[in-house]
Amino acid sequence: MNKYQRIVVIVAAVNIAIMLLFPPFLDNPLRRGVFPSFEGFYPILTMLGVKRIHSGLLTLQIMFVVINGLIAWLLLDRPPLKGVLPDFRYMRAISLFLVANLVVLLTFPPFESYPSMVKYEAPYFDGFYFAFGDKRQRNFFIPLLYLEITLVVANTLIVWLLFNSVKRDELFARERILELAQALPPEQFAEVSKTLGYNAIQPAHDQEPHDPHLGTGPDRRRYRDPRYRGPERRKSSDRRLKTRTV
Repeated sequence: MNKYQRIVVIVAAVNIAIMLLFPPFLDNPLRRGVFPSFEGFYPILTMLGVKRIHSGLLTLQIMFVVINGLIAWLLLDRPPLKGVLPDFRYMRAISLFLVANLVVLLTFPPFESYPSMVKYEAPYFDGFYFAFGDKRQRNFFIPLLYLEITLVVANTLIVWLLFNSVKRDELFARERILELAQALPPEQFAEVSKTLGYNAIQPAHDQEPHDPHLGTGPDRRRYRDPRYRGPERRKSSDRRLKTRTV
């Protein structure tokens, strides 16, 4: 299990825990012959034993989270090839995942019940149906649809922030390893940079040392930054010479 898969498991577990702590409940109709309908989400400690849990809706919620987590797990299960760490473009993957979830939610939205012809009653949640099927003449159940979209967007933003934090830590660790590996021979330095996924350039040994002063730090131009995908315009040790002559 890599770091990204661990994040997916944690986020899915937190979502399932929230769903179990605040499950959907059914109402208690006063009239005889009326089936209970969805009433809302309540804390399980306050409503357990008072109202019945909407087991069908709760099962659909948990299945939706599990399926999303399983798909993300399989997509993130990419072992490195030939000792080189793969470049993970999580921004594009998360964006596609968000679009796919929104398409599913809008294709099978929650619908309201049919209006009663005997006595007026407030519309309630009736079920999920195909948006272009025979139920299209009915209204969407906006509160539940709004809650679904809000949770999907919130989970996407949380996963994006966590992935971004892990990616920054990995890049910082690789840069630190390369800084420590500069004292190695050129062959070993190239092997380390190849393993880390960098196009490293061993600094020339004949360069004159310079005294450290305010504003100087580790030179990042001696190897190729994987975050920059454009062509490299400077070559080998001439990069430092060009900056000095300016």
